[in-house]
Amino acid sequence: MAWRGTGLTDVGRVRPSNQDALAVLNHLGLWIVADGMGGHPGGDVASRLAVETITASIEAETGTTAHDQTDRREHEAALRRAIASANRAIRQEGIAHPHLAGMGTTVVVLHMTAGSPAHASLAHVGDSRAYLLRARTLIPLTQDHSLVEEYLRRGLIAPREALTHPMRHILTRAVGTNVQVEPDVSSHELQPDDVILLCTDGLTKMLDDGQIADTILRTDRSAETICQALVNEAIRGGGDDNVTVVVVRQECV
Repeated sequence: MAWRGTGLTDVGRVRPSNQDALAVLNHLGLWIVADGMGGHPGGDVASRLAVETITASIEAETGTTAHDQTDRREHEAALRRAIASANRAIRQEGIAHPHLAGMGTTVVVLHMTAGSPAHASLAHVGDSRAYLLRARTLIPLTQDHSLVEEYLRRGLIAPREALTHPMRHILTRAVGTNVQVEPDVSSHELQPDDVILLCTDGLTKMLDDGQIADTILRTDRSAETICQALVNEAIRGGGDDNVTVVVVRQECV
């Protein structure tokens, strides 16, 4: 048994192009999802640069295979450095190509260390999310960096209002839009039957957490099958945006 991930992306029914990007690097224990900012020039460039830069940064620090990183604080620091590198790369690309100025992207990164029990370090910026399915319960591992999420935390709106709020797509943090970016970083000890989901808001705008959990539980087979089921449900629900998912779980190798 080994922790392995599978990813899938789809343009959806409305967008003319796909500004999402993903990386599935099972040999590194590294999985990434990014969503270029809709309505901004170069969203696809920003998401691609984020994925490529983070991958190169983590690979340079860890070598060519996942390793047993006992110091989780250093593991989390490596994710911070990788996202900072992506932030610089996106900004430098915008300077070199002025028509791309202002581009940015969300990102959510999962990096797992070898060993027993397995540990996962997670970093995210924006409203791409990570979830943990454990004991048939879907647990959010990230909290959106969005204006509506700020309103919710302050008690200014009710949860039901957030679903249709006219400012629900406005981000308060993104990679590439400012000189510095501060990701949220955390570590999690995993259990053998856990399922981890990374996704863009093309999934979470179409399906609520209960529907996501039901789809995974109803499918509960290979990561590939779960990915396809989630994307199909998002498109069936309207497909208003690009949708990207990565599912990580223990599977026979």
